Amino acid sequence: MLLTGCSPKDDFDDYKIVEYPPVENVSAKTEFDEYDGDTESIVVFITNDRDERFLFDYYISLQKDVDGVWRPIRIIKEVYDLVARYMSECSTMPLEFGLKEYVKLPLLPGRYRIWVGNERERLPAEFTIK
Repeated sequence: MLLTGCSPKDDFDDYKIVEYPPVENVSAKTEFDEYDGDTESIVVFITNDRDERFLFDYYISLQKDVDGVWRPIRIIKEVYDLVARYMSECSTMPLEFGLKEYVKLPLLPGRYRIWVGNERERLPAEFTIK
């Protein structure tokens, strides 16, 4: 008798992706371009090149590119820390997102993006899982 195992599958959610407009003079970049699938946290650096403060929160939204279409990864524990925080003008700030608490690991290979910012201004930081 031959037993076959199920191949791992992405844990996608079924909500509709919101594509946010570009945020002027603010950018987001992950600490590394590539991560292993069992990475427990990712640091995103937000750079504020505005002449005013930038508002942000700790809401997490993670998506994966599947054949040119972004699909949402299921969040297993909602983030309720939406308290507004400000970063100074013309500055860079690291934000650490603990993945192991919020998504099913390991993440499967592919291109991902994590959204950071605030309710009205979110920007993506892209990375690859190898």
